[in-house]
Amino acid sequence: MSQLKPTRQQTQSALDELSSQLYDELKQSSLKHWLDDHKVAKKLDQKIQEWAFQAKSSLDQQHPYLHAQQQLEHWLKAEFSVAELKQLMDEYADFNQSLGQLELTGYWQVQNDIQLLSPQNIALQAALVKQKWQRKLMEAVAHWEFEQLSLQRDTFLEEIKDFLATLAKMAKYQDSLGFETGIFIDYSKGQLTEQDMQHFEQWASCLEQDAELKRLCHQIGSAQPHKPRKRLNATLSATPEQYVEQSAQEEITGIKLAHDLSLALPSELALLADPDLQILFDLKFLEANLMSFNMQGQQHGRVIEDQHQKRQRMGQKGPMLICLDTSGSMNGQPELISKAICLYLSMQALREKRAMYIVNFSTNITALNVKRDGGLDDVIHFLAQSFHGGTDILPAMSHAVEMLKQPQFAHADVVVISDFIMGHLTDELMQEISQYKEQGNGFYAVAIGNIRLDHLDESLFDHQWIYQSNRGEVVQLH
Repeated sequence: MSQLKPTRQQTQSALDELSSQLYDELKQSSLKHWLDDHKVAKKLDQKIQEWAFQAKSSLDQQHPYLHAQQQLEHWLKAEFSVAELKQLMDEYADFNQSLGQLELTGYWQVQNDIQLLSPQNIALQAALVKQKWQRKLMEAVAHWEFEQLSLQRDTFLEEIKDFLATLAKMAKYQDSLGFETGIFIDYSKGQLTEQDMQHFEQWASCLEQDAELKRLCHQIGSAQPHKPRKRLNATLSATPEQYVEQSAQEEITGIKLAHDLSLALPSELALLADPDLQILFDLKFLEANLMSFNMQGQQHGRVIEDQHQKRQRMGQKGPMLICLDTSGSMNGQPELISKAICLYLSMQALREKRAMYIVNFSTNITALNVKRDGGLDDVIHFLAQSFHGGTDILPAMSHAVEMLKQPQFAHADVVVISDFIMGHLTDELMQEISQYKEQGNGFYAVAIGNIRLDHLDESLFDHQWIYQSNRGEVVQLH
């Protein structure tokens, strides 16, 4: 059946032509400057290649000429008599009619004289009809494929323009959010809706217009527990490990220059037997140049490593768990500010490749583990959600503490963003939090609103910031 369809080369040529048209139209649009950005251009190449692959796969569906193709497949294998030739020509005429064409050249003459044709002429006439049918069928299917690809190209072009337009909107806020366009390209699925962008622009604009709020975001992102603590979370290997130790002399591994008489080669010791060569031996011994056996073995032991100290040596920031209050008391400006902070911290986490986990809470909770693949889209979708009910911090903090038991977040810092109009935590949970604080996990409070300075729990939080929304000022408590 494949011999009656356009060749792969023909289909690929059509795809190449349409892809070229895509680039030409983009170059003529108001978004053409993005083509000069190396990372954007690379992403567009990837998207166009993916589109071409999917478009080519979609052409495997049944095309509108499948019945005519099956008829011709039958005739290509058939033997012909007068009756078969007449049926072949009738079906060929029906196919032409479906194309809006009429086959007039010699058709009626053959139909009238068909009874007079010799067997040789019948076979010749059948071969001619099959050849014409096959050529027209391939042309018809190729034309249909090109039309389908053109329709798909138009739809895809609109998607590309939407993608670049979204990129342009986000790029306006790259200074206020501290990110480059590459972050959007690397960590976005490119599927943000108009409503998503409205939310994003609201939060980003809030940061852009408020220098104090942006300074607060920097402080949160770089904060460390201010009290020196005993590090209890050093990693101890579960099974003894072997490591090379020169002092564990178990076997000969080679020759070295040394001044160890017990390991000296017999040829070196033989110098002592000749009084004339004794002075040479003495010189070689003093200069540690005696040819000696190199002995080496393995020691068994356990390796202890403090993960926090390792992280500090490497200059890396650890994971972050954010508890975001979207209860009714946060509705309005406080919620806008808190989500702007959360957006900033999330984008910094993506840029710095830090693990991030967000808990949205009221009396219930929802959570998002921010993944690098499409993480930015997920964050914007997630932050658009709100509860607007009562406030209960207990489920959120309990969930955050449970997440600290996961290896990925074992060394995470917990940030609570709320107006802190809520009850207190249980003694059991406070004790568990104290244990994590002793292990080096930081617990930070970001209070939104004009609350009392003594409202926050000093025993719970290492650092406490209050964003006083009536004055647009940040107060830091210790």
